Amino acid sequence: MKYQFSLMLFLLFFSLGFSQEGSQLNVGVENTTIKKEADEYFSSLTALRQFNGNVIIAKNGVVLLNKTYNLQNGPKDMLINRNSTFIIASVSKVFVKYGILKLVEQNKISLNDHLSKFLSGFPEGEKITIHHLMQHQSGLPREITDYEKFDKLSGDQIIELAKKEKLLFEPGSQTLYSNIGFLLLHNIINKVASEGYLKFIKKEIFDPIGLHNTNEYNGKSPIKNFVNGFDIEDGKIIKASAKELDRFETGNYASTIDDLFHFSQEGFNGKHLQKDLIKELFDENDVLAQAGGRPGYRAYFYKNRKTGFDFIFLSNYTGVPFQQVTQDIVKIFEGKAYHVPRAIKRQKISLSENVMKRYEGKYILEIDQSQYLVITIKEGKLYITNKDGETSEGVPDSEFTFFFDPASNDGLIFTLNKDTGVYELEMISDGLHLKTKRVN
Repeated sequence: MKYQFSLMLFLLFFSLGFSQEGSQLNVGVENTTIKKEADEYFSSLTALRQFNGNVIIAKNGVVLLNKTYNLQNGPKDMLINRNSTFIIASVSKVFVKYGILKLVEQNKISLNDHLSKFLSGFPEGEKITIHHLMQHQSGLPREITDYEKFDKLSGDQIIELAKKEKLLFEPGSQTLYSNIGFLLLHNIINKVASEGYLKFIKKEIFDPIGLHNTNEYNGKSPIKNFVNGFDIEDGKIIKASAKELDRFETGNYASTIDDLFHFSQEGFNGKHLQKDLIKELFDENDVLAQAGGRPGYRAYFYKNRKTGFDFIFLSNYTGVPFQQVTQDIVKIFEGKAYHVPRAIKRQKISLSENVMKRYEGKYILEIDQSQYLVITIKEGKLYITNKDGETSEGVPDSEFTFFFDPASNDGLIFTLNKDTGVYELEMISDGLHLKTKRVN
């Protein structure tokens, strides 16, 4: 059974980027070992029908693994090659940030400029800086309310809808991922750059760096070597819906694995952006990690300036255990313990309704408190329903754990809080661990 919430949860958790610790590389780990172990890992994942895509792993600019992995006996139009072009979704945010920093370099804007300077009449715009927007500290919510009701939103429509949102906290006082913030950054570039957003990005980033196969996906013109996205439902691989790919008039790019790797090597050496501005792209551990997901697509861009580790993958398949993969590949690079993917066969057990009743309630996701889940028990079965009314059955394999697919680690974990005497819920979806807060 397909877990219906997986895309929503992926976008909630992973589009902000998954940051790894900037730990030092174990110098005893040889390049050949990294290549062998990483290849074995992705080969095993592909054999389990959990990966279809292109991968590049490099150390200090030296490519250790550069390989295409295709599912055997998958749909014919799912096949990819080295030249395939994928939707990269929120990995596009790296280019939005880069574009903002180019404008700073050109003295056309300052990171301390306020939103009100560019969007007059924006509520609390005099409190929100460009830097707040870039660092997800604006206080704006994650998403525009009910954005999914619109088939297509223009830049002007996005601004008007964003003006109606209330700040969740004082700008600069907290960090909370906001897609709205990046929609506004896109609009600021569009207003400040005389040639408009896309031409500016092409002129200042794509052309000088040499990204010849990267462009905005906007549904208006064909993209060379573009590949369809695929999903898995009830154990069957199906073509994913393209409805969500072009909802916003914003920087949603399509690219190739070679273009992204070329960017990782050429975009951060000080030739195309001042080094003091490049640091704004990295976290306190000197890591730039950005993940992206759309229906049928997964993308990941990871660069660690301390260890010299680059790791990029593009996939046209949503059945990737994302968090586990990104963690394990970094462990391989650092010579730490990890597990090669293996087949999972979870077994259903009988569980009394009285035991399951203690899990009934409403749970709010910690990462986005506008999203909630409701656990109900009906006719001896446990069901989980999200705010949109989508429901899935959780099947018990222990007193405290439930699964949706017996071949997947995804599911529900309930843990008793000894201080409150209440059971708390952690959800695993596409390998992502999502904590919740029980409210009743």
